[in-house]
Amino acid sequence: MAPNKVKEVMDEVIEKTEPVVRKAKCAAGAAVKKAEPVLEAAVNAGKQAVSALVPEIYVQHANRQFDCAALAERCKEDFKAKHPSAMIRSCKLYIKPEDNMVYYVINDIEDKLQL
Repeated sequence: MAPNKVKEVMDEVIEKTEPVVRKAKCAAGAAVKKAEPVLEAAVNAGKQAVSALVPEIYVQHANRQFDCAALAERCKEDFKAKHPSAMIRSCKLYIKPEDNMVYYVINDIEDKLQL
């Protein structure tokens, strides 16, 4: 085919397919807009289900109470301060109220914090 003929054929193809493409884009946009509230509701329901499964755990010893979630956050913050580029893959806490310490192992690295 001559270059001019190719251009003519391409222009004809574009002219014929452009309305179809526009309709498809409109239909896809409408479908996405309709799906957004459903997806948002599903995400919210999932968040609520997860939060419902996570218990609040406290340790009480010698007239003192320790919030385990708060201790976990303190340990993670301490780890991140000491290892800023490391991602936390695992976290274990060992709470010893009689020593006034929480020992933690994050990513197989041991450390401790005072309660």
